[in-house]
Amino acid sequence: MEIEDVPYKVKWINDNDVRQTLNFDYPISKVATETWLRKVAANPDRKDFIACLKANDTPVGYAGLLNIDIKHHKAESYIGIGAKEFWGTGLGFDLKKTLLLYAFDHLRLNKVYSYHLIDNKPMININFKLGGQQEGVQREDVMHNGNFKDRVLMSVLKSEFIR
Repeated sequence: MEIEDVPYKVKWINDNDVRQTLNFDYPISKVATETWLRKVAANPDRKDFIACLKANDTPVGYAGLLNIDIKHHKAESYIGIGAKEFWGTGLGFDLKKTLLLYAFDHLRLNKVYSYHLIDNKPMININFKLGGQQEGVQREDVMHNGNFKDRVLMSVLKSEFIR
């Protein structure tokens, strides 16, 4: 992710439809997001990406790895498709798969885990399709739109990853 990508992320995160499955403080601003990016870009414990279409390099989403733990060979992942016209097209699956390939083959991680609001069935299903397992449910774990929400902890192991 580069500074020129910030307007896309700000637009997507501030979209009411996009943020229904996210756990962010809203709204976000361009200035604050640029400040955040400059700070995290130097952090070796995370990698943040903008996802673009191969055909024309158009930004359509974002993804990343957080809390990269080289000692224990694991990291937390996140993805989001901000361009709503691509929802339901399989792009989320492709993005998560690409992120897992990077984590397992390039970073040599063994486990990639992620947290999802319990009603975010598309993301939970993507994890299952890639060989992931549900590790548990964190009850009333986050405040979302004024309500406590459960979150599902999912993980994919390198040995179970369906390439």
